[in-house]
Amino acid sequence: MPFPEYDLATAVDNWVHSLEGTLTDPISPFWWPSLIVAGIAALVIAKLAGVRFVEVHRQVTPDQRRAYLRELPVDVACWVASTALPFLFGPVLLMMSWVGIFVAVVLLQPVFGAIDPDAPTPGPLVLVAAAAAAFICGDFMLYWSHRLFHRIPFLWRMHKLHHAPPVLTPLTAFRFWPQEHLAHLCFNMIGQGVGLGVVMSLSGTRVTAFTVLGVNVVSFIWGMAFAHLRHSPIPMGFPGWLSRIFVSPHMHQAHHSSDVRHYDCNFGTALAVWDGLFGTMYLPAKEERFRFGVDPVPAATADSKPPPAPAQPAA
Repeated sequence: MPFPEYDLATAVDNWVHSLEGTLTDPISPFWWPSLIVAGIAALVIAKLAGVRFVEVHRQVTPDQRRAYLRELPVDVACWVASTALPFLFGPVLLMMSWVGIFVAVVLLQPVFGAIDPDAPTPGPLVLVAAAAAAFICGDFMLYWSHRLFHRIPFLWRMHKLHHAPPVLTPLTAFRFWPQEHLAHLCFNMIGQGVGLGVVMSLSGTRVTAFTVLGVNVVSFIWGMAFAHLRHSPIPMGFPGWLSRIFVSPHMHQAHHSSDVRHYDCNFGTALAVWDGLFGTMYLPAKEERFRFGVDPVPAATADSKPPPAPAQPAA
């Protein structure tokens, strides 16, 4: 595959112009329809989870507002830096996808044979399967990149920035040093490439993921409905069976907990199945609440009102 032409000045110019479409470009995580859908989803999920109005009101008290404002400059700076990475490192990310495709196709070639250069155009079902496979494999790689940044000391020193704030907001999702964010993007792109390569080998066609407005259709649905809620300050849980498939906001709050009981749990980004498979799933009790940050808090003093006994790991 030919390596795309790259010009740094053009990349920077494209990035700057992309910021103008923060609310209007479907590729942007803050595309205005996604914000509306996320808001509606938050109301529905909070209602089903039995979240009380007093808990929502607590998030807009003066003390909480001051905490949000203290963290806002870092959150915004990290978000702006994150928007630049796909433009500045576009060829690198594309190469990571090619690496994943190559690995999958080569490993599966003895079983399914080589892909014909004149292979037919894939149908809609194959494209949807490619979109799903890319999303699932990319999410699997994000699970492991996230876990590595917790396990390896020098990587954790970078990742601490993400866990440092005592409050959570949708912007917390972008609170990474650029080098860490780039590492996660590379892992994700390799995984997406593997997913595409698997579908190419199985179908015997040259596929690309089915997209809506230029975005992978499965990622598009995830971004519209749940991505903004992942770092919600409101403890929104899913029904038990659904929490074993998708990471709920309440489960991800447990991941951000400073309570020593909750270390090393719920590393999944979208899918909770990886935590279930590798023994890192933690299903919090409905009434369980968390204190966030990186300062260890003993279990007995984790909150002014001790939470009920923690849910057992799902293993």
